[in-house]
Amino acid sequence: MSSEESVFLTPEELRRYDNRTGFDLVSCKEVGLPVYKITVQALTQLRKPIPPIEEYVLKAINASLSSEVDIAGFLGLEPSIIRDAMINLRMSEDIDLIAPDGSLMQVWKLTKKGEGTLRDAKIIVPEERTFDINFDGLLRCPRWYGRLESRLLKQKDLRNQEIIEIEPSPKKPPELSDLKLKDVDAIIRQIEGASKAKFKQDRDLLALKAIERRQRFFQPALLLIYKAKDSDDIQVTFAIDGVLSNEHEAAFARANGVKKLRLLEALRESAPRKLAEEVLGHEFVAQAPLQEAEALKEEVSSAQAKIDTDRNSVAEAETDEDKAALEQKIIEQEQEIEILKQRLNSFQISYLEVYDHPEILKQAIQDSQKRLMIISPWIRANVVKKQFIEQLEKLLKCNIQLLIGYGLGKDEDDKKYPSDIQAEKNLKKLANQYKDNFILKRLGNTHAKILISDAKFAVVTSFNWLSFKGDRDRTFRDERGTLVSDPQKIDELFDSYRSRFND
Repeated sequence: MSSEESVFLTPEELRRYDNRTGFDLVSCKEVGLPVYKITVQALTQLRKPIPPIEEYVLKAINASLSSEVDIAGFLGLEPSIIRDAMINLRMSEDIDLIAPDGSLMQVWKLTKKGEGTLRDAKIIVPEERTFDINFDGLLRCPRWYGRLESRLLKQKDLRNQEIIEIEPSPKKPPELSDLKLKDVDAIIRQIEGASKAKFKQDRDLLALKAIERRQRFFQPALLLIYKAKDSDDIQVTFAIDGVLSNEHEAAFARANGVKKLRLLEALRESAPRKLAEEVLGHEFVAQAPLQEAEALKEEVSSAQAKIDTDRNSVAEAETDEDKAALEQKIIEQEQEIEILKQRLNSFQISYLEVYDHPEILKQAIQDSQKRLMIISPWIRANVVKKQFIEQLEKLLKCNIQLLIGYGLGKDEDDKKYPSDIQAEKNLKKLANQYKDNFILKRLGNTHAKILISDAKFAVVTSFNWLSFKGDRDRTFRDERGTLVSDPQKIDELFDSYRSRFND
């Protein structure tokens, strides 16, 4: 899977998922869900022209049994079952009541057609075959992935694309006892139904004999972490191909995934208020009306959801009058949102959601007039692209002061890939071109991620500005941030971090 096929969602798509009552979306990560490609040895046979019970009724009649009672006793089945089978065979003209030579009493006999049907059924015998199917390591059942089959990843793909591996539960490959005959049969039918083969043969799966081979793969997904607004409760779900999977959410919860991944500890350590107090000072944060700001943001989100609903209704409006009324309602709601946002912007400090970060970075790059500071540990090619470099150069040509600090520990400690190395080289090349107003420096310890645009705003966050992902070894964190709009505090923060560029 290439970077263009990434499962990562846009800010707009993520915003739609931030809709759990009483919970905030605090983090999203690209993950690989465990999948085993297994080769199953099975006993199968071609679909016979008649069902098994009817075949055995034909055999019984051919062995000179004639009455329903005798056949039922011979086969060990209820007479009513035998009666239904015989009715079907009579209707298909495979049996008939015939008087033997020299007798006036009619008995059940095979017709010429019935003799052919029984002969064809005897020819078909069970045979061993192997089938390649997929087994979901979290749901613990066979799965058919259809068009998503080609997107399954190998372990090396996870490493190369910095995708987090979700372990199977239990942590072991599937055994024969994990497979149910009807589940495997259903998967095989789906596979063969989707096959482009010209000649398809219907087969019945009789038994599963062994699992010959197991290979580990991963299904790309987006892990979404929600934290309760007023407690430490955490919920985790997965978006697969843009659709939330309730099955995987339930399986992850049953596997105690939150505890295994130590999500609560990670989110506490990176909580936006905790980080804001460390960087901005406890007193400054304590004075901020954050609860009021959060309430306003809830109003904005609710109003936006109503607008989205009304926009969908416009397309379904039956009359021009209904359409005009809905459009006017949307205009009024947008005006209300603008008023709410103006009130929100008047606060000196407020929280940023996960999905707000890319947009505010874009805003900072486009609108900064005097200075722009970005501090982020990781420089990754998925963010620092050609367009990003061009946008920075546009700032520099306007003589705007640009400072970018990055890095954790020594340079060699940062696990890099060729594309990331090139992205860093491109930034260094730009810094050499604009030495008078661009400082690019490896600071060595940049766990706090900072964005400062002029004296308009500053952001303190756990979100990685220049990677949108971060290090695989520091997987989960609360990626909400704190937005500061107090000019004096912004200047203090800028001066504090500016001094580190001189060390």
